[in-house]
Amino acid sequence: METINFQMLASLANAARACGINLNQVLQELGIDIDMTADPRKRMSLRWFSVLFQAIADKQPKQYFPLVLGHAFNFDGLPELATFVTSASTPRDAIKVFDWAPQLLHPALSFSTEEGPVYARLNILVQEGNGEFNDLPGFVESVAAAVLKFMRLISPMSTPLLSVEFKHSAQTAPDEYAQFFETPVHFDQAANCMVFDTNSLSQPLPGGIPSAHNKAEELIVNRLLKVSEPGVLSSRITRLLRSKVSLLSLPMEKIAMEMDMHPRKMQRQLQEEGTTYAHVLASVRMNMACEMLQKSVLDIETISSRLGYSDRRSFTHAFASWTGKTPREFRLAPSLKNSS
Repeated sequence: METINFQMLASLANAARACGINLNQVLQELGIDIDMTADPRKRMSLRWFSVLFQAIADKQPKQYFPLVLGHAFNFDGLPELATFVTSASTPRDAIKVFDWAPQLLHPALSFSTEEGPVYARLNILVQEGNGEFNDLPGFVESVAAAVLKFMRLISPMSTPLLSVEFKHSAQTAPDEYAQFFETPVHFDQAANCMVFDTNSLSQPLPGGIPSAHNKAEELIVNRLLKVSEPGVLSSRITRLLRSKVSLLSLPMEKIAMEMDMHPRKMQRQLQEEGTTYAHVLASVRMNMACEMLQKSVLDIETISSRLGYSDRRSFTHAFASWTGKTPREFRLAPSLKNSS
């Protein structure tokens, strides 16, 4: 069965709502399930994107769906990515984010840039498998729409987009494209690309924060990209436990069943990564405990229960071993710091 991950589901749901489409009905009719592991490597194939676009078109949406989908892309689903983009000092710094597209967005998607003295081209490359669905029109158009949203995010006062070029013919009324992109759109071209003013890429952005930009890049490289690497079982377990908190109280054997693995195989692979299930579980609990204590008003008893502890005392003992503070001391620490 084909699956769709949480990040894409959120964008699809928002786009379907804007187009007056019952997405749940469409997914059920196509037999597309929701991936509960939150594994960033699990992406819907281009073939299934083609099927999905056609199924939605058959429902006669109020707007042209691929463009609405790109506009609905949720950058907030990847906060490190959003921070990297919005804290960039120039558009040229920000577009480096496209280098990570295959790992963070979709393995079939990549970008290349060509800069001349006057024009700069951002080429959109969509290639997968045997090539049958390469440069899938709806997918390419959604990506172009998302890039436009990205450019408006970093430079809301003026978008340096000069034109858009697509290899395919117009899939809806040409005026709809021009109205959406607010710039000339050309079809049946040699490449899928977006054309910008080269000089505009070096213009300073008012929201530039170099320290935050560098820190976000460090997090992306050291955390998000590594999590996207194949074979990182500990990261997959982490995402599963964070997405289904009810699993935190279950034994390792149950987690292995959720991962569709034999428990001994899971133990062996974790050992090869230099860790154990107990260590992964403790890390998830510690991080989630810190988040809940800092960002929520939940009482410590409730936090203890949500994290799978049998009683508050066990949670307090574990938390103190991780941080050197009791949960109450940890929660009060920011207030003490702010008042000093």
